[in-house]
Amino acid sequence: MNSIKIKLLFSAVIAITLLASCSISTKGTIAITSPIRTLENMTSGEQEKLKTSDIPKLIAIAQLSNSTESIEASSVLREILQSHLSNKNFQLVHTKEVDLKDSDNKLTPQQLAQTLGVDAVVIGEVIEYERFYAGIYAHIKLGVDIELISKDGKTLWQKKEVITSRAGGVSTTIWGILLNAALAAQHLEDKNLFAAADELGRSIADDFPEPAGFIGTTLPTIDMVIHDGANKWLKYNDNLTVGIKGQAGLRAVLDIEGIGSFDLKEQESGVYKTDIIVDKRWNGGQKVITGKLIDNSGQITQMISTTGLVNFDNLKPTNVNQLKVDFATIDEIKLSWRSNNQEQVKYKVLMTSLDSNLAETTNITKETDIIIKGDFEAFKTLEFTVIALDQAENESAKTVISTKVYPIKLATTTTLSSTLSGSYQGINVLSKDNSPYIVASNTIFTEGSTLIIEPEVKVKFKQGTGITVQGLAYLWGTTKQLPKSIVFESESTQSPAKKFLTLDSSKTIEINGLHLKNSGVAIEIKSGAPRFNHLYSDNAKYSALTIYGQANVKIKNCQLNGSSTSAIVLSGRSRLALNDCKFTNNQPFHIQNSSAFSVIANDVIFDKSTKMPVLGKLETN
Repeated sequence: MNSIKIKLLFSAVIAITLLASCSISTKGTIAITSPIRTLENMTSGEQEKLKTSDIPKLIAIAQLSNSTESIEASSVLREILQSHLSNKNFQLVHTKEVDLKDSDNKLTPQQLAQTLGVDAVVIGEVIEYERFYAGIYAHIKLGVDIELISKDGKTLWQKKEVITSRAGGVSTTIWGILLNAALAAQHLEDKNLFAAADELGRSIADDFPEPAGFIGTTLPTIDMVIHDGANKWLKYNDNLTVGIKGQAGLRAVLDIEGIGSFDLKEQESGVYKTDIIVDKRWNGGQKVITGKLIDNSGQITQMISTTGLVNFDNLKPTNVNQLKVDFATIDEIKLSWRSNNQEQVKYKVLMTSLDSNLAETTNITKETDIIIKGDFEAFKTLEFTVIALDQAENESAKTVISTKVYPIKLATTTTLSSTLSGSYQGINVLSKDNSPYIVASNTIFTEGSTLIIEPEVKVKFKQGTGITVQGLAYLWGTTKQLPKSIVFESESTQSPAKKFLTLDSSKTIEINGLHLKNSGVAIEIKSGAPRFNHLYSDNAKYSALTIYGQANVKIKNCQLNGSSTSAIVLSGRSRLALNDCKFTNNQPFHIQNSSAFSVIANDVIFDKSTKMPVLGKLETN
């Protein structure tokens, strides 16, 4: 049987609502009573009874075909038949061995018998399947047509039977409570299917022709073997509850494949139970659980638990590799890491702040990336820890990364050292941690670059030096949460730098919260459409801003004071729009406009330090 069918078979609760009970629930609390079941034998005519000498001793069960809509019904019934027939006097080839020889189920019964070296093959078809559930009542109907075909192609035995199982109500018995624990994690529909399949398989096995065996005392009887470990991965110190229901007063033993054997105690007549604490040395998936009852003469009856296979995992998953921050903004942060395709894992992501009292938060994801939404504080450093969790909740070692939050999405950034000179490409950050910065020689941020300046950064300019921006620039001295200015100033108060900042870019330039102190020409704008907010200038030897060419400049919230050759000088076809600005102590004019366009001023105050506030065209709103 292929792996998918095996998983389907053992992934839900098998014949546990079964013999003494049927379960009905939608909330994990299983209602159990003795079910009402109707068996209908549809085989026509009386079958000729096989002679004992003609009954095959070595048989195999082929894959059952299926004419119903339930894709799992055939695989479930086949395994239950295997379990029930294994307690008879046959030598029974395991279904896994059958499927290795006939994985596509294309061999005829004669061909399969010859390939396996058996006397006969069981074939069959699921012919009917119906289930119904409503509140405290459920029923399921399951029908099958089974044949035993000899290696010569002769039909030795045949049975067509349909079972209808109905149940409802509540149970408080020890066995019922144990069933609750075993079934709690399973799907109701699967429970009903397995319950009916187990009853049908038991009925078929009872009528199945059986070769003569050792004549002695009657073998112990087992009704069912159950456990609560189905659909779970268990690790060190977890509890596995197991139970056997059968003949009273015997020794009960439970075998876990590849792990060992465990004795069960009789809790009430015919009900055996124990709790097994998982050892840290146990590892491996799909372990078969087999229950055994042993009488005083040493005779053993065993039954495979159809509750499901058991999985153990005490190994840590592989550590998270190649963790990176794709972006970190005030609204959302995205992390990603390399996928490990060899393990079934999920990931725990912890977030903490390195420089505030932000409470640790936890996110769980099955993907290899995560977007964390929030209202993060700009320019705060956050630390992220990503841990891989396997199916048993084992944790990998921690993988840690930290990032700084920015107002916009940025790719990988480079934080520059405190001395600036030469040419820069990529995304470059002037950080508060490395402030103050010294511009030692003329510095250019090239066309493909981005310049980021954080709040509270100070930049000092040596005489004859300046910064030229040809790419993007974001100066964030003032944000919604951080009204803390960036300061540009001359290193020497006696000999001011000729020019602090030259803007020569058609790309986005946003300058928020910049304070200019003791400059020559503070900012020269040659092209583009830069935007200023909260711009302050004190005591420029010449002007605070000179605007050339076809530059289109907008300034909001500004205070320009003490310029010696006008605070703002425009020429060419440049444009300027001012909003909520104040001009004081500038000579000989506040604004000198020789551009072809008027300066647009809204809520602008000019003090009376000049005889003519604006030389040139001005429009006010």
